[in-house]
Amino acid sequence: MNRPPLPFGDKTRAGLNRRRAQGYPPEITVGKTTEGEDMDRVVFSDKLQTLSRYNFFKEGSAALKEEAMAKAVDVRVPSGTTLFDRGGRCSGVALIGKGSVRVFIANEAGREMTLYHVGPGQTCPVNLLSSLLDMITPAKAVAECDLEVCMLPAAQVKLWMEDQAPVRRFVLQAMATRLVDIMSHAEEVNFGRLDRRLVDFLCRRFCESTSRPPTIVATHERIAFELSTAREVVSRLLRDFERHGAVDLGRGRITLKDVELLQKMRD
Repeated sequence: MNRPPLPFGDKTRAGLNRRRAQGYPPEITVGKTTEGEDMDRVVFSDKLQTLSRYNFFKEGSAALKEEAMAKAVDVRVPSGTTLFDRGGRCSGVALIGKGSVRVFIANEAGREMTLYHVGPGQTCPVNLLSSLLDMITPAKAVAECDLEVCMLPAAQVKLWMEDQAPVRRFVLQAMATRLVDIMSHAEEVNFGRLDRRLVDFLCRRFCESTSRPPTIVATHERIAFELSTAREVVSRLLRDFERHGAVDLGRGRITLKDVELLQKMRD
């Protein structure tokens, strides 16, 4: 792997994160940051923050926490990266600290259907089943933005499943939650009105936006994939929302103008 020269002179936390993103091993990042932190403690802190989002870690014994901290590998994943593809296999369980993953299926014509999204504190049942049962993955997962992830070896999680009740609960709850999500999604796709589903989708994404006014960066085609419908239908509804003054449409973006008007579009 070709990497740029190691910037030893930059001892800020940002400089450390850049070195980690470039793939340098942890043992290179020694000393202190300009903020006075031990560099190895910064890595430790990030890993602890990610693991602490998960109940099995919070509820686990001191021995389980110590083992999880030792076994987990802190990974940075760029936006757009395919985490697993249909027909592949996973060798570890991914725990997300920051960012979001979209899990979906696609046919030969390129038509996509979103199954669910995985965010901080959540996990992916496809990833779990493939890792723990050595199953072939029936879907594809792509990073929607830059991710911070802790990877746990599948073999270690299998051992915990045998004698650690918090880990067993974690796996079962993850599977049950996603089963309900997928059933609800199937009900919406088959029986729900598309205009209501589109309004709900927009409201969720506007709530997640850090821009002011709230803005969604997405093409009409991407939204159509999310809602399992045609791009032309989404475009027609969005233009209708714009005409009523609820949103403002731009190239690859949708900006909220009036949330009350938008919510009335459901009726």
